[in-house]
Amino acid sequence: MPVRPPLPDSVSPPSTVNGWVYDDEASWNAHVWTAPDAPQSVAVFDHFDEVAVKAIDDRVQGFHNRAPVATVDAVENNRSASVVRAIDKAVDWMEAISPGAWKHPAVNEAVFNPPPGYELTHYYIESRKVIVYYHREGTHEDQRPTGSTTADGLEVTTETYPYLVVKTWRGSGNAIVALAPWDYAHETEMVDVRNPPDGCGLDIALTIARDYVAAVIGDDTNPPAVGQANLTAWTQ
Repeated sequence: MPVRPPLPDSVSPPSTVNGWVYDDEASWNAHVWTAPDAPQSVAVFDHFDEVAVKAIDDRVQGFHNRAPVATVDAVENNRSASVVRAIDKAVDWMEAISPGAWKHPAVNEAVFNPPPGYELTHYYIESRKVIVYYHREGTHEDQRPTGSTTADGLEVTTETYPYLVVKTWRGSGNAIVALAPWDYAHETEMVDVRNPPDGCGLDIALTIARDYVAAVIGDDTNPPAVGQANLTAWTQ
């Protein structure tokens, strides 16, 4: 059972704020409001030395799907008062920004437009890396067999390696575009299929992945709605 940050007995979180709805069943150890028609949340977390308000893009995995909104220093002998002040800051933020209007600054919308024939399964934003997994539609969905650490012996095709992985390192912008035989594959189990230029960043790496898919299983008749249509053209 999740443990909510403490509040005085006389105080309850507001049930709705400008369209944001308090979620009594949220699984996090936080007070959480969700956007009914958008994959977004606002949460108040009670950390060791502070109470933090964060806006969250629920489409994305990893702790960096949480963007900081405000913090309140935690008062050890009166933590509930710190939580109340943090909720006030969360309410101020929600009153100013309606559900669906907020955009996470680190989230790339082009990720959600997978190459033709693929579906997005994971989008991680980590402290050092961004990892995107696409799955080839109509193929098996597997995780690593128990005890296995390699994919030796598998012929490399988009059927036997049904996961297309785009990984970039935050800061350097270096990237890989690879196929993986199963979900959550180690890099030693992946097979690079393109060699992105150094420092290319996520946008170009996604475009290179699309170009690879177009060359292997067919082209897309429509350019992506967001991001690079090809290595030299953009769509908005």
